[in-house]
Amino acid sequence: MESENEILGFVVCRTCLNPKAIKQGKGKRAAFVHGRCECGPDTRTGKAAQVEMKAFKPLEEVQSEIEVLKAPKPEVNPVVKEVVSKPNQDTESKQMGTAACVGIGAVMGLVFGGLVKTLKMVA
Repeated sequence: MESENEILGFVVCRTCLNPKAIKQGKGKRAAFVHGRCECGPDTRTGKAAQVEMKAFKPLEEVQSEIEVLKAPKPEVNPVVKEVVSKPNQDTESKQMGTAACVGIGAVMGLVFGGLVKTLKMVA
C-alpha cells in the first residue's frame, strides 16, 4: 500500500535555493499538488504555480540544478571605450550649475506667486 504522503518529486525553490518536495493534495485539494521546502508550505492553486510544481524531477537532478544556480558567476568586466572629442564651442551649450537653477527657480516662484496674489485681489 502506498503512503498517503508520498513525495512525487522535487522542484527548485527559487527563494531559498533548496529542493521543494512535491506531494499530491488530499480531500478537496486532491486535484492539486503542493510543495514544501525551507520557506514553508506552498499550496498555491493558480495555473502557473501548478504547472511549475507538476514539472517535478528526481532529487538528484534538482540538486545539480541548485549547484549550478549557487555557483559563483565569473565577473564580466565591461569594455569601456574612451571617446575623445574636441569640444566645439559653437554648437555646445554651457550647462547651468546648481546655484543658477535654484536662483531661476526662486525668481520664477516669486513672479508666479505675485501673479496669483494679483489675480486674487482682482477677483
